[in-house]
Amino acid sequence: MQDSIIEILKTYPLLAPLIFILIRSLGVIFPPIPGIILDAVGIYVFGWKLGFIYAEIGVVGGAVVAFWIARKYREPVVRRFVTLQKLHTWEDTLSERKKFWSLVGLRLITGPLLFDFVNYVAGLTKINFGKFLVATIIGSLPMMIPIYYFGDKLLSHSFYLITTFILVVLMIGLAQKWWYKKHFIEKQ
Repeated sequence: MQDSIIEILKTYPLLAPLIFILIRSLGVIFPPIPGIILDAVGIYVFGWKLGFIYAEIGVVGGAVVAFWIARKYREPVVRRFVTLQKLHTWEDTLSERKKFWSLVGLRLITGPLLFDFVNYVAGLTKINFGKFLVATIIGSLPMMIPIYYFGDKLLSHSFYLITTFILVVLMIGLAQKWWYKKHFIEKQ
């Protein structure tokens, strides 16, 4: 998959940023598409700075589309990703201000593992679109910047930074797993 995308981006250099933004958006709209593979393509083709900018536009764009899909089609779509009882409990107990910061926190804690699903869940809540958009941007930046920066170092074979990157990703993954288990698995 990576090689095909790289080939397309190199074949159409003027359209490459738009093509990559679209592909990165699709990785958010359709959760089975692994975003980290698409991020590696972005780093390889554009470098970490431009790759990050294009990916962030794509990620936020995909989040917006997923949010509006959930708003339009509601539970039949979202129930495939999350138990609706948990969502309704969350919705009923939080104020609008707390929903915003909860969404930011959820983005930070779950990172790329559940990013795609959170968009659909948020679409079912009463949070307004502007707050969703700002929370998505605030919540995605702390994960995207290190992925692109250290991913670039990984591609340039700096052993120290590769080791640091792997350790950080492992720690984040373990923290996400613990948080998800504590808040979604044990309480069901």
